[in-house]
Amino acid sequence: MSFTPASSYRADKSLKQKMQDGVLVSFTTIHHPPEGFPAGPRHIGLIKLADGTTVTGQLLCTDASDLQIGQTVLPKMRLSKVNTEGLRLYDIAYEVSALKAVKEEFPGYLVALTGPSGVGKTTISVVLSTTIGKDVERVPIVTTREIKDGDADEYTHISSEEFADLKKNNLLATSTSIPSSTEKRWYGYRTSDIEAIWAKGKIPMVITEMNLLQGLSSHFGRRSILSFGLLPPGKSKRQMLSSLLHRLRDRGRDTEQQIKDRLKNAEADLQFFDDRKELFDHLIVNDKLETVIENLSGRVLEHVSS
Repeated sequence: MSFTPASSYRADKSLKQKMQDGVLVSFTTIHHPPEGFPAGPRHIGLIKLADGTTVTGQLLCTDASDLQIGQTVLPKMRLSKVNTEGLRLYDIAYEVSALKAVKEEFPGYLVALTGPSGVGKTTISVVLSTTIGKDVERVPIVTTREIKDGDADEYTHISSEEFADLKKNNLLATSTSIPSSTEKRWYGYRTSDIEAIWAKGKIPMVITEMNLLQGLSSHFGRRSILSFGLLPPGKSKRQMLSSLLHRLRDRGRDTEQQIKDRLKNAEADLQFFDDRKELFDHLIVNDKLETVIENLSGRVLEHVSS
């Protein structure tokens, strides 16, 4: 095969594009690779890169049981094959950055409630933990944001310096900064808080957004999370955003600028439900609280009994 300047440019551009961190969407194992490839099983993954594009690539692991959908993968240049002329061909392979399979002795699983601001996550978590409190306990959110009227016990407010120390010492299972035009806001969950609830024989319940959910999936493994996506009522995204706007104004906790920030973030959250379906076990429309609680309670208790 001859390489023209145009084809060389395209090949170089393709390699540069693949040199991004990504998230494992699905995977398979080829037990008998074609001639020219190294002997032994090859694990091939479908990977969503940081820029949103999707690629396939070899996964660098020895055992497929270590792989979990939702894990973060990192690009590495690796020998792909040797052709009949002895030419060594290289390509991008992906190394799993958090090999943490869910073993039989794993202490438990988490219930995750994910959705845009104003969808009712906190209200649902309070009612749900009251309804089935003997089985479920809420995990406090560690945050640097200012205390607001209406904040309940779901938050543990700390300074930015304290939050940075938690990150530096790997004491957070996941963390994220949520964009705001008024302040730098960090959120996260301490691993010790989650493990303390498991030690009681209960199920930790967390309120998340898209980055926190992806972080939990990478840290504990996708199979450890019973994940619920909460949607506002509406047949279109425009109607859903309108519903959120009404709820945010009705609760009276935010300024107009803060509401504008939350709606902007909500657009990304709603798109996330479409883009990352594999991270959710169930999508539930929060139209009537009693119906949502009955639905959630039943699905959580199914897993308790099993």
